[in-house]
Amino acid sequence: MNILLVGGRQRTRLLTKALKARDYHVRVINEDFDWCKTLADEYEVETVCGDGTDPSLLKEAAADKMDMVAALDDRDAFNLLVCEIAKKQFHSKKTFAIVNDPKNEAFFEDLGVDKCVSVTRFLADMIEQEAIADNICKYLPVADGRVAVCEVPINSESAVLNSKLWEIALPPQSIIGCIIRNGQTMIPQGNTQLKAGDHAVVLSSAESADEVTAILSGKKKK
Repeated sequence: MNILLVGGRQRTRLLTKALKARDYHVRVINEDFDWCKTLADEYEVETVCGDGTDPSLLKEAAADKMDMVAALDDRDAFNLLVCEIAKKQFHSKKTFAIVNDPKNEAFFEDLGVDKCVSVTRFLADMIEQEAIADNICKYLPVADGRVAVCEVPINSESAVLNSKLWEIALPPQSIIGCIIRNGQTMIPQGNTQLKAGDHAVVLSSAESADEVTAILSGKKKK
């Protein structure tokens, strides 16, 4: 696979290392000549020094022959412009952009960027997951056999269908830590509703596992 990395510094270095380890063909565009030289020597990649939004440089870097063009800079406007030029002028197969301001994510997608990653949103999700884990540890003992993790499907007959999480009377030593919906994972809030087809991933004490499963999968009373 041929991948062009445009802009960025540390994340570009780390991604170059990871992609080279998988035998991908990597080419880099960056404005810093010394950094380009260092990267080329360190990882044996081809580099082009200059402004990644310059079509002539993208042409020199063979953007038209790349399987993916990835814009990795700290400037959202720069990343969007790189992807726009790569897509519209060079017909790159795939474009990828780092989105530093999560408010811009939908805008990037609307303008045709194939894949966007919001660093801020990613970090926020990680912090939230960590907070959930901390709350679980406050209430549940951590030891072999005393904590159960189970995945409970929610169907159209479930008694908790369309219920908000705060409305569901789960045992004290249990929590719905994740919901799998349409193949995507989401960290729920108290107002998150359970929908048909969801899979609720629950952490509970071993003693409460059966009760939790029964509550979530139980059928509606006729």
